[in-house]
Amino acid sequence: MRRPECSAETISCLTIPDGNRSLSPVISGGKVRILVVDDQEALRSLLSRLLVREGFEPIEAGDGEEAVRLFKSESPLVVVSDIMMPRMDGLALLYEIKRIDRNATVILMTGQGNEDVLLDALRGGATNFFKKPFNIRELIDEIRKIVEFRLEAARSTLFSPFLLEETKHFVIPRADCPYFPIINQITLQLPCLLPEGEILNLKIGIEEMIANAIEHGNLGISFEEKNRAIEEGRLAELMTERGSQSDAVGRAVHVVSRLTADHFEISIRDEGHGFAWRTLPAVAPESLISFNGRGIFLTKIYFDEVIYNETGTMVTMRKRKKSTPTNGTPALR
Repeated sequence: MRRPECSAETISCLTIPDGNRSLSPVISGGKVRILVVDDQEALRSLLSRLLVREGFEPIEAGDGEEAVRLFKSESPLVVVSDIMMPRMDGLALLYEIKRIDRNATVILMTGQGNEDVLLDALRGGATNFFKKPFNIRELIDEIRKIVEFRLEAARSTLFSPFLLEETKHFVIPRADCPYFPIINQITLQLPCLLPEGEILNLKIGIEEMIANAIEHGNLGISFEEKNRAIEEGRLAELMTERGSQSDAVGRAVHVVSRLTADHFEISIRDEGHGFAWRTLPAVAPESLISFNGRGIFLTKIYFDEVIYNETGTMVTMRKRKKSTPTNGTPALR
């Protein structure tokens, strides 16, 4: 689903169009590069054509070794890679790219039977994953979202190394309200606590949980209904329909964040009927591919703690400060 985005604005050499057009960020006169890595030429070509249509500049590699060379020479903003490839597989590629740039963004594509490798990859810093066969529109939208977050991080350098504590409270009054600006506000001071790559993952986790609170919590859309609507290209229509029903009108989502010298905490509360969160599978290889709520699964990997209230209408997520310095950035004190 294409999430609500901010209106058009231009900052120095970077341009972000409004939410009614494709996101086509421009950096130093060139389009954002996306490295597509897969030994299946047909899939590479299809994804590259769609990326071009969206205003990006795709670069193709047929295996991990070629991808490493292109990553070094072309500096793509996002890498989309298959896991099973000749010469160098996706896991080895991820580790090598993270060695070169620990803030690099890597999305993985995988088929059935790679669950152990995929879980290792997610714990090793992969940003997201898509199970083959997947809805390619979802993948494009995920790339767009990540690009927006990364470009926002590049221009948001107003954090203070002398901050002791910060608490923020936001209310999202309707399902169609843009919440990307809220996520950016909440995470503005996180460079004091965490490296850029981890902050991006936390942003994605927060976005997934806010989307869950709106879609599944307040609007009562099931995972099955959402997946079917995505396949039919009518998720926005379904959300509008549910939002107009009497029991969903006026429901809001409350977001409260707290940042201290040693941890970041965020609570997201909807006004729906809750859900049976105790039935959620554990973070284990056998449940990774089959689990419908990929966003919840990823969030459990990104954050140190994910805790639900009794009814499932509120989730609290915590991330503790790493013991080692982060990119030379002064820590909170």
